[in-house]
Amino acid sequence: MKGLFALFIAFACVVVTGCGKGKEPRAADVSSAASRPDKSLPPPPPAVKAFTQNAPAENVVGDVDPFLTQQLRIFIREKGRMPQSFAELASTRLDSIPNPPLGKKWVIDNATKEVKAAAQ
Repeated sequence: MKGLFALFIAFACVVVTGCGKGKEPRAADVSSAASRPDKSLPPPPPAVKAFTQNAPAENVVGDVDPFLTQQLRIFIREKGRMPQSFAELASTRLDSIPNPPLGKKWVIDNATKEVKAAAQ
């Protein structure tokens, strides 16, 4: 009976402490890693150059795009920061970049955290 009790205690200790493999990162580790942007972003692909102003701007005048704004806000929630460029947003959240209205380009507005179709 003593052997069975000792085996039960040993099993309980292993279950409680675990082996440490596959441990989820702590919240502090995730938020600090997510807040650090990648320093070496590749140059934007031709589609980004053609349809967007790659660098975010402040107080952009233009029409808000609901879908792209939603994708921007998901990016911000997941990464804990604004994207450094439209190319970073596109490569992370979009399969393709929708065509902006004729004569306009997509621009990320840092002030309002929206994507807008602004005049070129």
